[in-house]
Amino acid sequence: MTMNRAHSPHDFGRAADEMRAIAGITHAQLEELTMHGGGWWELRHAPTGELVQASVFENLITDIGDQYYGERATSAVSPNTFVGTATTAVTAITNAASAVVSATAHGLGIGDVVTLAGITPAGYNGSWVITAVTANSFTIYVGTALGAGSAFGTCQGLKVPRAAGMKLGTGSTAVAKNGAGAALVTYTSASQQAFDATFPISSSSSGRRIQYKVTYAAGTATANGLNEVVIVNENVFTDATTAAANTISRALLSPVVNKGASDSLAITWNHTLLGA
Repeated sequence: MTMNRAHSPHDFGRAADEMRAIAGITHAQLEELTMHGGGWWELRHAPTGELVQASVFENLITDIGDQYYGERATSAVSPNTFVGTATTAVTAITNAASAVVSATAHGLGIGDVVTLAGITPAGYNGSWVITAVTANSFTIYVGTALGAGSAFGTCQGLKVPRAAGMKLGTGSTAVAKNGAGAALVTYTSASQQAFDATFPISSSSSGRRIQYKVTYAAGTATANGLNEVVIVNENVFTDATTAAANTISRALLSPVVNKGASDSLAITWNHTLLGA
């Protein structure tokens, strides 16, 4: 099995070294206080489930990935005080206990807290937890139907959306924290896929581990030369490539995966916060 890894810069600069020395922290301890990413993939034939190919990968979490974890963590301390907020226009709300709010390309995810403002009836105004999403709408549980909307304002949530799924590609550019190696180079059509049910999973394992998994079933993302995979934090309902601004992690697959129409491909990916 071949492992692919993009290395982070090894020299933090003279100022960082001086600060480390003053604090009495060794380089080894400093390197342990990082986010680390990696995982494995399995290619199986249907209908028997026979394992025909498998390998592991390592990756760097992108600069956007660092921002993703940082902003969502700080917002989690006070969920109604948003860090780096984005405001989107609301165009409709259904009159139901589970109200569906229409907002184009809102970028929000299940479990996110969203604040509505400028809505009539006024009972909709305030903060709600999102229970379901589509590309251009999200659902909030209001308990008792609040009435038909007659005026629509805005919704506001985290600027950095939740991780939503994975996408595949055939590019071979080296993985990097930013630039060309921090996003899909050559997107494979129809490879957008939401995370499997129950994922992501957060657990304690030599630190705090977030595990993501996507299973591409037989007939999905059938292609030769699959060489790259990304975790994206945007709506995965659109069959299109993802920019670096919405790519929180990228890895290269080695050997290259040739996924036939009867094959399934499962990718399991760990992000681990290491602490001394």
